Amino acid sequence: MKKLSLLFITFILFAFQSDKAEYFATVEKISDFPIFIFAKPVSEYEEVGKALSFKEMMALSLDEESTAREKTVKIVDYALERVKKEKITDFDAIILDLDRDKARVIKFKSGVSLEAKVSNCQDIPLYFFSQPTQEYKVVGELEADYSSRAARGLMFDKIRSMVKRTLKKLENKEVKAFDAIIVNPDDLSEKLIVFENK
Repeated sequence: MKKLSLLFITFILFAFQSDKAEYFATVEKISDFPIFIFAKPVSEYEEVGKALSFKEMMALSLDEESTAREKTVKIVDYALERVKKEKITDFDAIILDLDRDKARVIKFKSGVSLEAKVSNCQDIPLYFFSQPTQEYKVVGELEADYSSRAARGLMFDKIRSMVKRTLKKLENKEVKAFDAIIVNPDDLSEKLIVFENK
């Protein structure tokens, strides 16, 4: 009986894991550098340093005047300044971990690549500074809508709040079913998308 139960649990776990699809994207370039946010490079790479200091990162995080795109341009500028000051070496791209407030510069092992594996937010694939590689259609568009408690918080808090509210709208049948969300870095508006040929 124990063996049967163990086999059943193993089967369920395997079925759950194999059900989790991976989604891929082409990331945007900012000031000619690929930016990976809610995404991880597909090509092999190595980290070669920090894009900016903790103090600079916090100043950007608390900057309520600049858009996400404008902040990202500043991060690239900080990183290039650090190269000039020989604090870091030349780099190919930047990975921004909004959850941990980290910005790392990387070098690819064999040529610069824009290919990325997309990360989830609240179990939903989220495209931020990137576009899906799969064919898709837009089933809904929403303006930026996040909790007032996230308004003065970090970008990650705003996005997580937005996704939570979008899922609530789905639950209340205010929006159509969707597979993923594309967030516009200029105004944090959302496109709800479904993938074709799944």
